[in-house]
Amino acid sequence: MTNALTLAYLAGSRPGTALARACADSELLRTALGERFLSRPVFLEADQVQDVGSRLSDLFDLLLSLPHRLHGGDVRAFARAVGWSPLQIATALGEDGIPREVPRFARSDLYQEESGRFRILELNVGSPLGGFDTPLIDDVLLADPYVSSFAQEHGVDTTDTTWMLTKVLGEALPGLDLGTGPVIGLVDWPASFTFLEPRLRVMAELLRPYGIEAVPCHAGQVESRHDGLYVHGRRLDAVHRFYVIDDVVAPQDAELLRPIHEAARDGKTGLFTPLEPEVYGSKGCFAVLSDERSRHAFTDGELEVIDSFLPWSRTLRDEKVHVQGEVVDLLPYVRAHREDLVVKATGSHGGLDVVPGWSTDQREWERIVDSFAGGPYIVQRRVRPVAEQFPVGDGTRDTESLVLNWGVFLVGHGYGGAYIRGTADLDGGVISQANGALMGTCFHAGTGRP
Repeated sequence: MTNALTLAYLAGSRPGTALARACADSELLRTALGERFLSRPVFLEADQVQDVGSRLSDLFDLLLSLPHRLHGGDVRAFARAVGWSPLQIATALGEDGIPREVPRFARSDLYQEESGRFRILELNVGSPLGGFDTPLIDDVLLADPYVSSFAQEHGVDTTDTTWMLTKVLGEALPGLDLGTGPVIGLVDWPASFTFLEPRLRVMAELLRPYGIEAVPCHAGQVESRHDGLYVHGRRLDAVHRFYVIDDVVAPQDAELLRPIHEAARDGKTGLFTPLEPEVYGSKGCFAVLSDERSRHAFTDGELEVIDSFLPWSRTLRDEKVHVQGEVVDLLPYVRAHREDLVVKATGSHGGLDVVPGWSTDQREWERIVDSFAGGPYIVQRRVRPVAEQFPVGDGTRDTESLVLNWGVFLVGHGYGGAYIRGTADLDGGVISQANGALMGTCFHAGTGRP
């Protein structure tokens, strides 16, 4: 279902792939996002902005409530239930098992269905999120005369996700004075830093106009001293965490992070964000919310949010479940419905450890189901995204069909911008930068740009 803003944009004398080339000509954008960009912005109307922001906020509230509703307030028990290992629990969570305050900051992965409504595939919670560099795309697009005049005529604008980040940073770390030029370490994991360092350097450039000196580094470069943490001889006022709980697989991993977590605990260095919020971003949470055995814990209104927003999801294990009103044995059901299901690791990021059944043959699918069953994996109903039209060539009216992954941010209690990835593979299973997706940004009606 194409909205009115998109139809109006395509009906005008809009540019073709020149916009994508202009993005690729930006050195900062090439460094951050490669050379593949969408040929136009995507659009959300005001009611869509309100709807998706509200539903993300409602879902976030439900996720934060799960330890209390289902585990007597014990977040450690909840973490076990959604697939965290004992080592990860010990590394990330307090000994008392009491949930800490979690910043209302997350980024979803959404598909838009034919009805026009969005369905959520996953929710990434905490600080290690992609999409802070989309203002670079916004600036290139708004420099085009047609895009600029269209935005003014139709009252649409963009959301500066870098500004949003600074806003959340200030709220999450009240002791950090952004007006005094703080030094913040953009701290990644040693293995992933080898290829993410250039993108973190772009992020440092984006933060510079806000008075923040950002230092890209990895956890192995962080030095603990009596007065806090240092990187390359610079004392850090705060750490922006880009390493994730899935990096903690052995005791030496936990030991590597210990100085950072102790400095934060002792108030020597701010930490945005601790590892704990990631428990609410586990894909195992969707299996818990979707499971019929949890339905007693929610009101009718909350069940409407779950049923309308989440795909049917279950933990991948040998047990009986409800499917469309019938009780079935889960594993035989999954083996028999390959074309309609996808298997995901509970803690994967960036589309890793995601196996769409329709992209495998039956023998391989059955092998995957049998080998993953009982581990930290879920099975989820396939969501079929609607295609949108994008200009091709220059000076023509030709378009091509692409499907989109809408990376919509939740900031506070509503919409906080979007990070868009698209592909012409209409039957593909994962739309991600790693899989060669075209990168883009979203213009929306209803609010102005910060």
